[in-house]
Amino acid sequence: MKGDMKVNNPFNPTFGDVPKIFLDTDTRINDLISKIKTSDFARSFFITGVRGSGKTVFLNAVAQKLDQDDNCYRINLINKDNLVASLTKKLAIKTESAFQKALNNVNSITVKGINIDLNSSETEYDIVLEKILEKVKKQNKYVVVTIDEITNTEAVREFAQVFNELKGDNLPIFVLMTGLPDLILDIQTQSKLTFLLRSEKIHTLPLKNADIIAAYTSVFNCSLSVASRMAKMTGGYAFAFQLLGFLLFDQLNGKIPESADLDKVSIPFQLQLFDNAYQKIFIDLSEWDRKYLLAVRGNKRLQDVVKILGKDKVFVAQYRRRAIERKLIIPAGYGLVQYTLPYFDEYLKQTEDPDSAYYWGY
Repeated sequence: MKGDMKVNNPFNPTFGDVPKIFLDTDTRINDLISKIKTSDFARSFFITGVRGSGKTVFLNAVAQKLDQDDNCYRINLINKDNLVASLTKKLAIKTESAFQKALNNVNSITVKGINIDLNSSETEYDIVLEKILEKVKKQNKYVVVTIDEITNTEAVREFAQVFNELKGDNLPIFVLMTGLPDLILDIQTQSKLTFLLRSEKIHTLPLKNADIIAAYTSVFNCSLSVASRMAKMTGGYAFAFQLLGFLLFDQLNGKIPESADLDKVSIPFQLQLFDNAYQKIFIDLSEWDRKYLLAVRGNKRLQDVVKILGKDKVFVAQYRRRAIERKLIIPAGYGLVQYTLPYFDEYLKQTEDPDSAYYWGY
């Protein structure tokens, strides 16, 4: 940040965009791409983590690299329409496959003794999709489907069944999905979503302190102690890293940050964490999940939480497990837990304050 030249803010707290300063390692991205390229069978991958931990950013970073591979047909699907039909149509356009020719030149095809009218509004897209993928396989190419924020819907269940059939036929199709840890809990009893259960799970990881410090010192040219305090403020949370950098960059206008500057930005930093991430996280939890998180505030042991909630240990333990699986807490020994998100303790305190805008009334 030297000189008088205006420099654009390199930080981006917008959800989903791949920021200029992206701290997730290329190693994990390249490992995933390598697994896809060298796999002899269809596979699905689930990128999961708490809101703001970088799921969509990671997916988009992988997608950008896949788009550079001429042998890859990458198709992005929106989780709201008929996924099978949407995939078939998009893939047909990308491959300029026999599908379009079939619609133009052939009225019907016979598959396994069943006559399919290709000009009908009720086209059997799963069958057409299979034909396209057979062509892709002959070309020694492959298809990667990306779906952001997948959920347990009828469209997903239909897509899961079709994917299983395509996988059984050894066709070159791969699925990359993002989703909250809650989804994993929801689908465990869904027999028709077995392809999700069998998906390899890639958990977003907290950013490393050393990487955060290096990035902040590089951008702000600040002292190691200031950069270290900034790293502590972010708690390794990807959204917090981008947000703090973004707010501080705009506030300083080229000045090298000092500790007093962090004090000035602390409150707006916390409020934007609350508004843009924690409110949504809290809303999406069940009532008892919320009550558990509030009960453990203040370093309370499991036996104390049992008394506060008025439930038995088995009941409370299941909500402890759910909070751990959601990556909202981590065990801290001797029946204690710690929140994983920066200033989450303060946010929960606000939800109990009747005078706060974040009050929940528990």
